[in-house]
Amino acid sequence: MVKVLRIDKGNKVITIEITESEIGNTISSLENMVYKQKRDLLENLPSNEEGRRKLDAYMSLKEDLHKAAAMLE
Repeated sequence: MVKVLRIDKGNKVITIEITESEIGNTISSLENMVYKQKRDLLENLPSNEEGRRKLDAYMSLKEDLHKAAAMLE
């Protein structure tokens, strides 16, 4: 559950505060999303640009959350 949610409309930034276990759950969800997106891209060759951008975004967010979680250890 989100503990703190701050929205800065001027800079278009949202800050979310969650627990360590929630980060783990979110990373697991992102891993599933990455797997599904990779599978979709492979099943629909040639892949489209939107699908590749979505995969890149999922993978980037997953890596960022992994780094954040590692800082808690």
